[in-house]
Amino acid sequence: MKKSFTLIELIIVIVIMGILSNITFDILAKLYQNYVYTKETNKLNAKLDYVMEIIAAKMRNRVRNSVIVTKYPSKWGDNDENQVDFKSIAELQDGDENYSIIEWIAKDYEAKNGMWDDLVEHIQTGWSGFIDLGYNSHKTHDDPKEFNITTPNSDFSIVKLIDRNITTSYGFNQDPFETNTTTLIFSGNDLGGDIVIDVNHSYGWYYNESKQREARAVFAIQGYNTENDSSGLYTELNITSITENNDTTLYSRYFITRSAYALVPVENNETLEDGHKINDYNLTFVYNYQPWQGDWWNGTHGESNSTLLATHVTEIRYKKDLDTPVIRLYICIQSPSVEINKTRNLTLCKEKAIF
Repeated sequence: MKKSFTLIELIIVIVIMGILSNITFDILAKLYQNYVYTKETNKLNAKLDYVMEIIAAKMRNRVRNSVIVTKYPSKWGDNDENQVDFKSIAELQDGDENYSIIEWIAKDYEAKNGMWDDLVEHIQTGWSGFIDLGYNSHKTHDDPKEFNITTPNSDFSIVKLIDRNITTSYGFNQDPFETNTTTLIFSGNDLGGDIVIDVNHSYGWYYNESKQREARAVFAIQGYNTENDSSGLYTELNITSITENNDTTLYSRYFITRSAYALVPVENNETLEDGHKINDYNLTFVYNYQPWQGDWWNGTHGESNSTLLATHVTEIRYKKDLDTPVIRLYICIQSPSVEINKTRNLTLCKEKAIF
C-alpha cells in the first residue's frame, strides 16, 4: 500500500522550494543586472573612446602655447567684456575647476595637405611652414608692422581656394585673406617650438586693445605671388601684424591658421519620463571663430559654429605637463538610465594624453 505525504512533509517541501526559488531569483536578478551593467559600460566605453579620439585629433593640430582655459564667458549669452577671465593652460592650478572651457588656435591642416595638381601630377602642399630667410625675406621700411617673406614649396592660391570652400560650407562666402579669416603665426625657433609669448596679447583672445588683449603674434596676409623656377615652387607673401608689434625678428617656421576651437560643457538639466532629473553637461565643440578679429566662442562678439560631441558628461578636466607640451584630458560620462543607487547613475571615466 502506497504511503501518502504527511502535512509536515508537504510544508517542509514547500519551504525548501520557496528558499530555492528565492535563491534562484536572486541569482538570475544579479546575472541580469550584471548583463545590464556590462552592456551599458561597453556603450559608455565606446562613447568615451569616440569623443576622446575626436578631441585628440583636433588638439594635435593646436598652436601649442595658444591654449587657454576660460572662466568667463562660460555661457552662450555672456557678453560683458569687463568680466572676461582666462589664463594659459600652463597656469592652471588645483582648485581652478571654474575654468571649465578650453580654447586653442588650430593649424590649418586642410590647406597644408593641399590638393591634386594636374600640371605636376602630384598633390601640391598649400603651405610648407618654412621661410627662406636668405631669399627676399625682410621687414619693410614703409610700415613697422609689415614683412615680406618667401616660403618654398607653397602655393597660397591653394590655401585660398581650400579655405574659401571650407568657410563657404559654414555659410560665409568671403575671401579668407581679405577678411583676415586665414592668417599667419610664426612658429618660433628652428627646432620647431612655438614662440614663448604671453597669451594675453598674442592671439587676440577676447580682443580689447584698451585692456591689452591684443593679437601681436597674428599676421594678416595682404598679398601673395606664387612662382615656379629652377629652384622649385615658392610663394612671396606680404604680411602685416594684426596689432602693432615692435619685434623685428623673422623666424624660419610658421603656421597658417583659420580658426580657434573650444570645448564647452553646457549644463543639461534633463528630466526623464519617470520624473528623475539628471544634472550633467552636454559637451559642445565650437569652431569657425577668429579671436584676432574679436570673436568669442559663444558668438556674442562675432560669429561661431558648434556641434554636440557628447551628452551626459559629469566631469571634464584638463592639465598640462610641466616639462612637456602634453595635455592630459580627463572626462566622465554617466548613463542616463542605469542607476548604481538612488543618488548615482553608472559612470565611466577615462584619461588621455594629447601630444
